[in-house]
Amino acid sequence: MIPSGWARWARCSIVSERPNSLHLGVLGGTGLPGNVRTFLSNFRTLLQEALVDFDCDLILSDDVVPISGYRTIDPGIGDPDCAVDVIRTLTTATTAYARSRPVDLFVQVTKFPVHGVASVLAGRRTGVPVLTRLAGDNFREHRLSTGPADRARTFALNNLLGRLPVRLADATIVLGPHGREAIRSRNAGATVHEIPQPVDRERFSRVTSERRRALRADLGMPSVNESRVLLTVGRLTRRKGTHHLLRAARELAARGINYRWYVLGDGPLGEELPAVPLIESVGRVPHDRIADYYRAADLLVHPSLIEGLPNVLLEATACGLPSLARDVGECGTVASRTYDDPSALSELVTYEYERPTLDERFDPDRLREAFVETLVETAATGAQYLGANIS
Repeated sequence: MIPSGWARWARCSIVSERPNSLHLGVLGGTGLPGNVRTFLSNFRTLLQEALVDFDCDLILSDDVVPISGYRTIDPGIGDPDCAVDVIRTLTTATTAYARSRPVDLFVQVTKFPVHGVASVLAGRRTGVPVLTRLAGDNFREHRLSTGPADRARTFALNNLLGRLPVRLADATIVLGPHGREAIRSRNAGATVHEIPQPVDRERFSRVTSERRRALRADLGMPSVNESRVLLTVGRLTRRKGTHHLLRAARELAARGINYRWYVLGDGPLGEELPAVPLIESVGRVPHDRIADYYRAADLLVHPSLIEGLPNVLLEATACGLPSLARDVGECGTVASRTYDDPSALSELVTYEYERPTLDERFDPDRLREAFVETLVETAATGAQYLGANIS
């Protein structure tokens, strides 16, 4: 099978030029969490203005709501129960997909140990090159397990089976220096591209001081001169550091500090929020309304114990909101300040931080060029192979 966009270049043995089009098979699997949907939507928006025409298939269970700009294809994913079954099913489905239509490149965007394994196995079966993406701190995840059995399973999945995509992928995208080190320490010869995720600049942007004051009133927050407003957005779990948030709020209240701490999200620890002083539990908020909370607040607090590069930090920064985050993953590349000791949180939230802006790494044109170059170069590995084997 000759991949569609690269067929002419392969026959001519010329792969240094960019093709007019590339056909991508993006692995979505059995579900798309909100942060992954956000990435895929922003990623597709970037590519729409590229000089190369990207035809994007999303290999996804047809039970999942599709995403604009992708052709959803379910080659028989089903509803597997465990990680090993997901790998087996997704490998078979992705292989069938590639054998039924021309495709230039598999792109794995989430669940690196599971989808990454499936993508490289399908790539080996079909000759399609594979671009993986390490978006989280998967190799440390076992440290947050709740017991020996769970820790052993998580370690085996992420750190043993998860070495397959590290070793076999044609290239890997990471979000920052932490991810680069995670891949290179396990495969010194890996091709690694450091590309953070894009941000929707139209939805997340600064507003004037006058508009900010109006938003505080609209959201029922105290006025700018009345009280400092802290904001936390995310799942309310121990993994996300919610227990440290609760302790910090209690400590602030005990010191008589009159802040308001707005918490957006839900989860098992949400039941504890109403009893904690200072905290205003908002619950889940539609993604298109979160920007106003970023614009209105004084500080974003992100106490998560494990991360890649959280969308909330990028979105808050795009809105000019300073952020305080645990020093994990790539948080230190964006947050106004990071910390290691959770006992310091109640003190750090009292500090003043400058209003930030996203640096040049997040410039849309720069990100577009980085993604296009990486996609084209990785697809070319397959074209080079084909060019050497076409009579």
